[in-house]
Amino acid sequence: MAITPSFLFDFESNMQAITENEYQRMVSGLWWQSVTKVRPSSSKKEIIAWLLSTAQIRPTGKGGNLAFDDLVALYTTFENLRAGTGLKLNKDQLSDLDGNGLELAAKWSADIGAYMAYWPQKQTVYILKNGHTASLVTGYDAKAFFATDHPVNPYDANAGTFQNIFTGASAAASGNTPAYPGACPIDDSVSTDVALSNLSKIFSYIKSIRMPNGEDPRFLTPRTLLCGPRLYPRAVQLTSAKFLAQVAGTGAAQGGSGDVEALIKALGFATPILVDELAGFESDTTFFVGCQEAATSQLGAIVYVERDPFTITYYTGSGGGTGVDAILDRALELEWHCQGRNVTGPGHPYLMFKGKGS
Repeated sequence: MAITPSFLFDFESNMQAITENEYQRMVSGLWWQSVTKVRPSSSKKEIIAWLLSTAQIRPTGKGGNLAFDDLVALYTTFENLRAGTGLKLNKDQLSDLDGNGLELAAKWSADIGAYMAYWPQKQTVYILKNGHTASLVTGYDAKAFFATDHPVNPYDANAGTFQNIFTGASAAASGNTPAYPGACPIDDSVSTDVALSNLSKIFSYIKSIRMPNGEDPRFLTPRTLLCGPRLYPRAVQLTSAKFLAQVAGTGAAQGGSGDVEALIKALGFATPILVDELAGFESDTTFFVGCQEAATSQLGAIVYVERDPFTITYYTGSGGGTGVDAILDRALELEWHCQGRNVTGPGHPYLMFKGKGS
């Protein structure tokens, strides 16, 4: 079989159609955009200034003496990195009647089309799984993304701290630092009414986090519950039940069940999101809670900065004797390159919380 330009063009047109179809099919089943904000980029690095909301009105007294606000900011840098892959086929694989080049190229095209859509989700999962390790995922406040000592205002120690990881023992309130509930398991190691009570504790703690001025609430609202496959059925039960079984002494004198529909509605959790990538992660008891502010955050909990979207470039020998095509002619090879430039990083730590089983 002769490799003619028209054959290659038709073949590659078919490959692009497969890629597009796979991309659209995969997009419909992905969840990453529910917790990750996409920011287009036009440079190698994006430097984002987080302007702290410290302004507040105070009584001026009879003399009308004004207090002056100190406006401060934190800066975080996202440097776009290249990511990609390629396919190289010998011309003989296409020209021989028994060659498998068509099948190999078509399979690669379908797989890479799906992976272009999946890539941001894979990077989002990396942040979730490694966010407790400062050396791997460091936030703009120089803390691990999931930490027990995030400053409310890095320039004012009196504003207190907050924690976005629920683990270990509880702690009493201290100054502007709210009472901390500690570990809040919702897996089957605790009863359903205890699990729901733990979600209530998480809700209460998130609501107690303050603005950088150290006084006013952030008006955060828990919304998204991300769970692995083992924890997911329990999470669905907790967020959609009308009645839950109760043990004696927790609301029912002799056990039985209690009406929890109004409580669940008040907590505001939406239908949980199943995250297959969390299967086996931290004994299958860890979950994540995504929040929204009263006003939509421009940075988000996790950020996907995109400089160059993924594209597939097709290089084919044309027989013209010049440029890239000439090199490929001499090498007797055909190449397909998939490349993009992007980076995923942590955003606001008060918009994402990690719950551990202990």
